[in-house]
Amino acid sequence: MNKTFQFKTRILAAALLCFSWAGLAAAQDVYPSRSIRMIVAQPAGNSADLIARLIGERLSRAVGQPVVVDNRPGASGSIGVAAIASAPPDGYTIGIGGIGQLALNPSLYGKLPYDAQNGFSVISTVYRGPMLFLVDPASPITSLKDLVQQSQAQQAGLYFASAGAGSIMHLVGEQFAVTTNARMSHVPNRGTGAAAMLVLGKHASVLIENVTASMSYVRSGQLRPLAITSAQRHPSLPNVPSMAEAGYPGLVTEGWLTLVGPAGLPPSVRNRLADEVRKILAHPDVQAWITSSGGTAEPTTPEQSAAYVRAEAARWSALIRSIGLKLD
Repeated sequence: MNKTFQFKTRILAAALLCFSWAGLAAAQDVYPSRSIRMIVAQPAGNSADLIARLIGERLSRAVGQPVVVDNRPGASGSIGVAAIASAPPDGYTIGIGGIGQLALNPSLYGKLPYDAQNGFSVISTVYRGPMLFLVDPASPITSLKDLVQQSQAQQAGLYFASAGAGSIMHLVGEQFAVTTNARMSHVPNRGTGAAAMLVLGKHASVLIENVTASMSYVRSGQLRPLAITSAQRHPSLPNVPSMAEAGYPGLVTEGWLTLVGPAGLPPSVRNRLADEVRKILAHPDVQAWITSSGGTAEPTTPEQSAAYVRAEAARWSALIRSIGLKLD
């Protein structure tokens, strides 16, 4: 009798221990159970950094864990996105990848420290922002068609400035010149301020810059926009014609930022993050902030975002090859 009782007691204890371990394992498998690092391949204060902090703060509230923004600028964003790609695919290291790192750099550089095509799990596009063609307020150029005509009328053509060689702004200018037969030469700079000074100093005729970075120049009256590269007018710039209205619907272009993790991110983790980000982006105050900065944000699924990134990479790769642009 005692032996039978002892045997049953041991069986019960073993069962309870198994249930305890199973419960502990289940608790440890709940994602997230600790802080999440969000790597940004740009310096603090950059538009990518501001978007990351906006999303990170609200994501932290939604999942009940800290989301820590980690700025890793340098090498045209390669340092930051390489750190994302090399992290364990457990959802505790994610980050912001932009059009430069995921769609442009693979064609601009012969060797990168990451695989843009296969090195990431795309979670959600979080921001899209068009560019502006801007001139000095006293410039006789009043439209994009004027810009083309005046560039063709001058033997040396016209100069256009951008914030850097190989940037999406630079490539928008090259695409415009190729498509319209405008005679335009690029003048690269280090940042928006330097590029704007070239136009203000009449050393370049046009500045091409994203709306977020150039909005202050427009609002102060220092620069006059000719057109915005979106399909429709932007709410923050209702008097600026869209690229389609200006007569070039095939040149609609937006820069973009997307939330990514390392390749191999478990679908349950990726989908949890994507669901939370969609809720964040749909919130009216987030939409208002993004719109006021000159951008747009439409909640997307991981599949939609991944397809968009692939299409953009193919689009810009074709242009970069056609003009023979290399940065190394």
